[in-house]
Amino acid sequence: MSKTKKLSSHILRLVTIYIGVVTAFLLLVFMLSGCTDSCTTTTTYTYYEPVYKTTEEIRAAVRIEEPRELGSPGKIYIYDKYLFINQPNEGIHIIDNSDKRDPKTISFINIPGNFDLAVKDNVLYADSYIDLLAFDISQPTLVKLVERVENAFPLYNLRFGYSPQEGTVITEMKQLEQRDISNDCTNRSPDIMFLEGDMIAFSGNVSQAMNVSPGPAIGTGGSMARFAIVDNYLYAVDDYDLNVFDLVTPAKPQPRESQNIGWGIETIFPYKGNLFIGSRNGMFIYSLSNPVIPQYQSAVSHVNTCDPVVVNDDYAFVTLRSENNNSWCGNSFTNQLDVIDIKDITNARLLTTYGMSNPYGLGLDGNTLFIAEGEFGLKVFDVSDVYDIDNQLLSEVKDYHAFDVIPFNQVLIMIGEDGLYQFDYANPAQLELLSFIPTNHAL
Repeated sequence: MSKTKKLSSHILRLVTIYIGVVTAFLLLVFMLSGCTDSCTTTTTYTYYEPVYKTTEEIRAAVRIEEPRELGSPGKIYIYDKYLFINQPNEGIHIIDNSDKRDPKTISFINIPGNFDLAVKDNVLYADSYIDLLAFDISQPTLVKLVERVENAFPLYNLRFGYSPQEGTVITEMKQLEQRDISNDCTNRSPDIMFLEGDMIAFSGNVSQAMNVSPGPAIGTGGSMARFAIVDNYLYAVDDYDLNVFDLVTPAKPQPRESQNIGWGIETIFPYKGNLFIGSRNGMFIYSLSNPVIPQYQSAVSHVNTCDPVVVNDDYAFVTLRSENNNSWCGNSFTNQLDVIDIKDITNARLLTTYGMSNPYGLGLDGNTLFIAEGEFGLKVFDVSDVYDIDNQLLSEVKDYHAFDVIPFNQVLIMIGEDGLYQFDYANPAQLELLSFIPTNHAL
């Protein structure tokens, strides 16, 4: 299917959903108009409108800069002796991690609209709103842009419910005002409402909604990654689609297939010929027996919430999280660890669930599971017996904020609101802090 046809089909889908919602609402109002007993509740909505930039303006802003302080961090990635830290919507920090007790930031790649990254054969792949970029990082202090795949992710703008004019991109949602709206208290107030033409109203936090691979020549990403490289292919998920890029010539990524795999797609984790994909309503397994067109195998559904995933030969470990101020993750008040049996990938099934405080990303090394618990810190479990995980807490660190983790060669890379941490976990019951790079607001 061509990108134009695919984009049109998604626009039609959004219009159809919108008409259906409006029709259902009017019908409900009509049905309730004859009731004699009524009550009302008031909800405060914050109104936003989209801010647009031209693609020419965005593309001209990509450049290599001097090192800068770490701002609000996003995704993390390991390649060779380097760490790559995404600063959501702004770009990527490159850190020389040769000495894990003294890492040094060596450069910053300014990339508007960057949220994800992956590396193969000294080529760094990064998104820039609707484009896919490829950088030569063979000399990390002299990074060069070598390829741009324009309109590689045409559905980016649709996540906000808009279809901008050609040649423009939504770069942010600008807050306009707050307004109190009265509703019939027997009805649940919607999280998102389309009102007054170009306005969008959230009862949650729009900024969070937007922010929103082993091998010798391939790097390692965290559990929150939306990019994954397997052999000669880059797999990238957006809210709806699984996109495949051919990397036979690493510096010349070529778009191959793109298939719709649902909605609310969030994360992707490759393992032994399969892709484990986390969405806001379940975990999906796709086989790479045909790497160009991954084949659906099975799924395990759950309540509407955020869910990164990591796996081993027998089990998938999925953290479910919801937040009061983040309608993107749902408001189901679910904070838990799910263990899923994947011995038969065609029939994945939920085995057991454990309560958590506020789990984000997670990492697995053998039978040691690391769970980032946001403001509640980090927890380390022995998962050799998946039915007794809650009684096998090896260690807990409460003094740090933890968003995502990568355990690699006995060193745990942990990112959080306050900065980048590295721990020696040779003894998982007694983590040793090796280094810390603070964010500029944590200084």
